Amino acid sequence: MMMYSLLRSIERLTISPSKRARDFQRVIQSYKNGELIEVEGFLILRVPPNVPKDGVYYLLSPLSPSELSKSDIKPYVAIKVTEKSEINAELKSGQYVKIKGIIDAYPFGNMRLIHVISLQRANIEDYWLQYKELALTKEELEQLIDSTINADYELKKALLYSLFASPSVVSSKRHWGEGVTFSAFKNDTKIVNSLWEASRYLISLLPEELILRKGNAKPFVDDNLDLDFSFFLEGGKYYSPSNKSLLKKDIPVAEWAREYFEEKQAVFLTPKVYKRISPEDPLAYTSETPFIVNEPIGWEKNRELEQLIPNLLATIFLEREKIPSLSPSDRMVEKFRERFERWIFRNAREYGEKFDALRLKGMIFETNTRYLLSLRLLGSMARFEGKINTGIISDVINMNQEIVDMWINEIPEREMLKVLETYEKYVERDFRNKRLEMALRVFLDLEATSIDGFVSREEFYNALVEYGFKPSYAREVIESLIADGYLYEPVIGKLKMIKPE
Repeated sequence: MMMYSLLRSIERLTISPSKRARDFQRVIQSYKNGELIEVEGFLILRVPPNVPKDGVYYLLSPLSPSELSKSDIKPYVAIKVTEKSEINAELKSGQYVKIKGIIDAYPFGNMRLIHVISLQRANIEDYWLQYKELALTKEELEQLIDSTINADYELKKALLYSLFASPSVVSSKRHWGEGVTFSAFKNDTKIVNSLWEASRYLISLLPEELILRKGNAKPFVDDNLDLDFSFFLEGGKYYSPSNKSLLKKDIPVAEWAREYFEEKQAVFLTPKVYKRISPEDPLAYTSETPFIVNEPIGWEKNRELEQLIPNLLATIFLEREKIPSLSPSDRMVEKFRERFERWIFRNAREYGEKFDALRLKGMIFETNTRYLLSLRLLGSMARFEGKINTGIISDVINMNQEIVDMWINEIPEREMLKVLETYEKYVERDFRNKRLEMALRVFLDLEATSIDGFVSREEFYNALVEYGFKPSYAREVIESLIADGYLYEPVIGKLKMIKPE
C-alpha cells in the first residue's frame, strides 16, 4: 500500500527542471522594476544578447548545469556588475551564487535584469533544498531502494546509509570530511562486479555536479541565445570506480581521487577483488562498512527512483543540515561509546588473542580508528532515522559484529598466524601477572575511544569490574599501574598512558 501511494504521487512529488524553471520565472516576474530582490543561481560568464555598453553584463541560470539542458524553458536573468558591486565569489561559469540587487527590465524579450549590489558564493546544497517540503519519508526512501537493490539486509542498509554521508566528529584528531567509504570484498570477480554495477547505477542517477570526477568542465550550447560555453563543475560528493580494472587495486580508486579518499572528502562506493584477504588491507582499514560478500547482488533500473532523484537529494541534504556534527559530550554519543567498549570486551573474551591481534595499529579493527569509523556510521544512520536513539546504537554494534565474525572466519590461517606472531612481539610480558596485563589492555581500549585521549578513574574502574575484576582488586590494579609508571594523572580524576619513546 505504501509503494502504491508513492507511485500515485510521483507526478505531484517530482521536482523536474521544467518545474524549477517555471517557479523561478513566476517569482522573477512578480517583482516590479526598482524593487530589491535576492536570488540564487548558477553564473554564466557570457554576454547576453542586445547588451548595453554601460557596464559588465553576465547571465544567471536558476537551473544547475545538469538540469539546464533538460528543461523546456530556460529563464535566464541578466545581471549587471559595476565597480560598486560587492563581489565575494570566484567569477566562473557554473559557480552557485547568491545575488542581491535591484530588478529592472532588459531590452530583449521578457528577460529581466538585476543591478548587482552584492554577489557571493552560495552552498550548492541550498539548490537541492529549495523544495525541502517535497523530501521523501524514510519509508518511501526504503521502498525505492528495496525495489532497486536486491542484497543482504545489512549490506543494503549500509549502502543506503552511505548516501547520507557522515557528520564530522568534534575535537577528533582525524580531520576527516563528511565522506564515507562503503566497501565490499571477495576473491570472485562476478560477485564484486555485481556490487560495482549496482553502485555505478546509483551514482549515474545523480546530477553531474555532485559526482566526484577528474574532468570538471561540462560544455553547453543554447542555440536560441547563441550561447556556447563550458560549466565548471565542482564540489562532487559521490564516487564509484570508473572501470573494472580499478577494482583489483589496493585502493580501488583512480590516482587523482586518492587524496579525496584519504581525507574522506566524498562518499566512496568501492568494492574490491582481493587475491588474498589481509587484516592490514588499506581499504578495509578506513571503511565504515568493510563487508565480505559471498553472493552476487541484484539490481534493476527503477523509473520511480530516477524521477525522484531531486527529492532524494532534498532528503539527504535536509538531514545533513539537521545533523552537521557529533560531539563526544552528547549523551547519546557517550552511551554509544559505552556500548562500543562493552562490545570490544565481549569480543576480546570470545575470540581472545585473535581479536586482540586484529586491533593492533594498522589492522582492520584498530580500536581508535574503528571507534571513529563506527561513530561516523552512527551519524549516517542518525541522519537517515532523524536522530540517535538506542535502536540505532544497537544497529551499529550488530553491524560491527557481523563484520568481525566475517573477517575472523575468512582470514586464512597463514595470515592469522602472522598477525598473532606480531601480536606476541608487541605485547609486553614484564608485568607481575596476567591480570595487570589484561587491565592495561582494558585501559588502552578506553583510551582509544576517548576523543581527548583521557580516561577517567571512574570509567576505568567500572570497565575493570565489568570485565571481571573484583571491585577491591580493580582499585588496587589502578594504583599499581600508576605506581609502576604505566599510567599517570595529568588532571585530577583523569588518567593517561605513558607512551615509551
